[in-house]
Amino acid sequence: MALQELLGILDYQRSPHFLTGDKLRFDRDFGHLYRKAEQGCSLKGVYALQGVDSSAPGANTPVVYVCETSSVAEADLIHRRVWNQNVVPFLLVQCPREVRLYSGFKYKRETIGGGTSAAAARGILRAAIQFNEVATVLESFRAEAIDDGDLWQRWNKAVTPEARVDWQLLSSLDRLDQRLMADGIPSRLLAHALIGRFVYLHYLRARDILSDRKLTEWGLDPDDVLSRRARLVRFQLLQNRLDRWLNGSVFPLSAQALADIGEQRLQHVAGVFRGDTPEGQQHLDFDAYDFSYIPIETLSVIYQQFLHAAEYAHGRSEGRERGAYYTPVPLANFILDTLDRRKPLKEGMRVLDPACGSGVFLVQCYRKLIEARIRQHDGAVPAPEELSHLLTRHLFGIDSDPDAC
Repeated sequence: MALQELLGILDYQRSPHFLTGDKLRFDRDFGHLYRKAEQGCSLKGVYALQGVDSSAPGANTPVVYVCETSSVAEADLIHRRVWNQNVVPFLLVQCPREVRLYSGFKYKRETIGGGTSAAAARGILRAAIQFNEVATVLESFRAEAIDDGDLWQRWNKAVTPEARVDWQLLSSLDRLDQRLMADGIPSRLLAHALIGRFVYLHYLRARDILSDRKLTEWGLDPDDVLSRRARLVRFQLLQNRLDRWLNGSVFPLSAQALADIGEQRLQHVAGVFRGDTPEGQQHLDFDAYDFSYIPIETLSVIYQQFLHAAEYAHGRSEGRERGAYYTPVPLANFILDTLDRRKPLKEGMRVLDPACGSGVFLVQCYRKLIEARIRQHDGAVPAPEELSHLLTRHLFGIDSDPDAC
């Protein structure tokens, strides 16, 4: 069965809600994620709610990714990447001999042993769907069934928040935070700064910004700064080089803070991000996360959880003590889409968030400006100088919390 036959059985080809080509790549809200999925997940199309006009703000909410690949192993890899994107609840992958249905919001690595229950735990909803079974097994995924809501009645249990990548990542980081506190780190603020710094470093590594070549240029071995062999002196050198190179600091750690943390704790956290469990045993726990696919907004979510973690003896969180409450990304997008319908954001306008917190509104405004520039230039990605201009001329934030800034 060719991909076009599968799309025909599901009635996707005739539906205006099935996004392909330029409607996919230039989508105002998810274009940056769809383009990434085209490159790394062989994405061929997206079935979306309300997907009639991709130029309208907030027009499309992705429901099903349709991908095509040459092997089951590659399909499982696509599943991992889509789960890390955290944007679509269902994934259909066509392989040469079968169709596979995955949950886009659930993933675990394969373990020894198998069976239906093990596959379900990994987020595989149906494996090895033969082509003569597609019409029956995927009845709820037909265009009409999605539009009418029948899909949700049958498959709603496959869409739960607890298994989504942000919940899983935050749970892993919380366990690491608790382990550091049990190990006697002087304060939770230090623990959060150290964990946040490693999240930041792994984003840069996964996106090939902080590459092996760059580390070699600075005279650094990756194992001396990002493994259980990490050394405080080398890690401090990495921080200094990185902050000068990028002209700024995220989750900064002073020399005194690093001294208070100590080399052993530094090595422990570095090891966890290399694949150890927070308890210290060798494990592939963190290997499930792909920071090149996890949306950058997850940094804001992590900061929000840490800020609201219990810190005081009376049980009130630091965030509550400050009166700080941060806006979830979907709510920020809804507000910006509503505003965009009345006063569309465009170049030349300036955006000020006077209580910006971790910057979710500013990040989403930045995305809108970039996507508008890409559409105007037929898909050409803006050069770094253009991106810098869009950022520094248009977006401004103020906050009373130095960590948020």
